[in-house]
Amino acid sequence: MNFLSNRLTSIRNAKATQLSQIVFIRPQGSVPKAIFTILTLLRKNGIIRGFGFKEITLSGKIKREYIIYLKYDATGKSVLDSIFLVSKPSRRVYLSSAAL
Repeated sequence: MNFLSNRLTSIRNAKATQLSQIVFIRPQGSVPKAIFTILTLLRKNGIIRGFGFKEITLSGKIKREYIIYLKYDATGKSVLDSIFLVSKPSRRVYLSSAAL
């Protein structure tokens, strides 16, 4: 599994257990552009409440994290119905931006 599919699986699992937030340890360097773009689109379309980044110093080491805040309606049901990868290494799918 690649980095993006791992993150999407974590979001699906958090939704299933009704967690309010998910914390990921950032990889070395910055957050991959694909993850940042997807999180921005999810926030813009009202599917997640938001996301943020923070750095914590533990035992002299800097721990970089990013947090995704999931969104639920008034009845406690997740706003997110499903999230999955359409294109993957075993099956490439190319779509125009209008088709999304």
